[in-house]
Amino acid sequence: MKVISGGYCIITPVVRPDYMDKQLIPDTILSASDCICDFHPEINVLWGRSKEAKHKYIQRLNISQSTYEEIENWVGDKFEGGIFAYPQVFTTIELAKEFLYKYLCHISDSRIIGIGLPEKYVDEFIEYEEPLNAPENQYGIEKLLLKRLPIEEKDSKFMGYEILGYEYGAFHSYLCNGLEKDFNEHFKFTLNQNGFIPSLEDAARYCEYSNNEDVGTEPVLWLPWAIYEYTK
Repeated sequence: MKVISGGYCIITPVVRPDYMDKQLIPDTILSASDCICDFHPEINVLWGRSKEAKHKYIQRLNISQSTYEEIENWVGDKFEGGIFAYPQVFTTIELAKEFLYKYLCHISDSRIIGIGLPEKYVDEFIEYEEPLNAPENQYGIEKLLLKRLPIEEKDSKFMGYEILGYEYGAFHSYLCNGLEKDFNEHFKFTLNQNGFIPSLEDAARYCEYSNNEDVGTEPVLWLPWAIYEYTK
């Protein structure tokens, strides 16, 4: 099965929040949704005007002011060069590793993940998103999917699938909505040892359920996105 790249991200996992079902969801959560996990660099801080937010970000990353300024300049240069995409998407795995080695190597639990869409879903995604965003307003993931480049699989581990709904350049996750409880009620819901949905067939069934308007999820297109993790 061919998986089309939606880009690469640097994230830190989180401890499972209380609202998630502890019988179904592992203690540590790795997710492609920034509603759940922290993504780096945090672009809204870098490009924002709040000095307080910048200061807190420096403290959280345990970096110096000069290193923070280097990060701002690095991101600005790569964005201008078209290889770092808004909001926080690295277009190549090499670029993600470069940023990690330069600025985040001291954060032991940082992870590099790849987010991709099985090829048979790409046209559905594009047809859904194109009327919403003019080409000049497209976000990084959309631009990458339009190129239809395969996701990098070298030095990676396929983690499984996550049910994600794309909106404004980022993702909602089924986990944000507590849908694991619904899936378990209506289907045989299990996650693999990585904390992801093990098969595309199961993920497709969960997507069909999530896209039902009566369920009350965010009004987005829920699709089964493939998640990869890369050696650092």
